[in-house]
Amino acid sequence: MSEIRRMIFAGELPGGTVVQDRKLAEQLGLSRTPVREALGRLAGEGYLRRDKRLLTVHAVSVEDVMELLATRRLIEGETAWLAAGRITPDRLADMRAAIDSMIDPREISHDRHWSVDDLIHLSIAEASGNRVMARLVKDLRERTRMFGLSRIPRRFEPGKDEHLAIIAAIEQGDGDGAARAMQLHIDNARQGILDLLAGTLVREPMADSREHRKPGESTS
Repeated sequence: MSEIRRMIFAGELPGGTVVQDRKLAEQLGLSRTPVREALGRLAGEGYLRRDKRLLTVHAVSVEDVMELLATRRLIEGETAWLAAGRITPDRLADMRAAIDSMIDPREISHDRHWSVDDLIHLSIAEASGNRVMARLVKDLRERTRMFGLSRIPRRFEPGKDEHLAIIAAIEQGDGDGAARAMQLHIDNARQGILDLLAGTLVREPMADSREHRKPGESTS
């Protein structure tokens, strides 16, 4: 189940792809029974969709991702406010080191980009102390990732600076500042997507050639 979910997030199974348990079982080196069970659970969680006898990867539309980001803005603004002054110095140092390690966007893979982003956003959500919101942040981020854009053009350096601003406010115990910084970060991400879709931006170079595809475009 974890491997199939990873394949969905990485774009190896883009939105609209018909999923067959036999082919996946062969690819994963497993029997069809555990694969079929995993697909059933993923369908129940909304990652896959049943249409009569076909099972397809759920396609996240532009409207969907705008709604996801609007919801994340509210919830993650609150988790940042709650997390202010509550994250340990060691974890804050880990978050800064992860950001600083991303120097050249051409050398940062899809998975590396998301692992750093997860470290920051999920650490903040967990530090909020609200387990319900932490679970929601994780779920909303996963569904945002299914939209198919691994990174927003021209957002590499600004995104790093925005993350550092969020971390600085949290370290200082400035809840209001952390919330504003988080909401600004998500607002800018949203605008970056809109600019890309409007054709006003050009996609950044990526470390992985799969990441040059358009949202929902197959890599096969």
